[in-house]
Amino acid sequence: MISRNHGGKLKSNNEIRISSVFKDAPEPLLRMLVVHELAHLREKEHNKSFYQLCCHMEPGYHQLELDARLFMIYLEIM
Repeated sequence: MISRNHGGKLKSNNEIRISSVFKDAPEPLLRMLVVHELAHLREKEHNKSFYQLCCHMEPGYHQLELDARLFMIYLEIM
């Protein structure tokens, strides 16, 4: 079963690792994952400030986040 997280992880040394589940993901989804993890450098919680920062870095963030969730569902059924 594929985890319901975004597939990225920010390590304690600020290294971003992307799950191999996304190895064939379209570039915009990978960009969204990187933006998500970069936002965690400033905002640790998924709060209003976090999402404002994500949208500042990637104006289409919310659509890309939805697309990533749909991509993960697609992978589950394949």
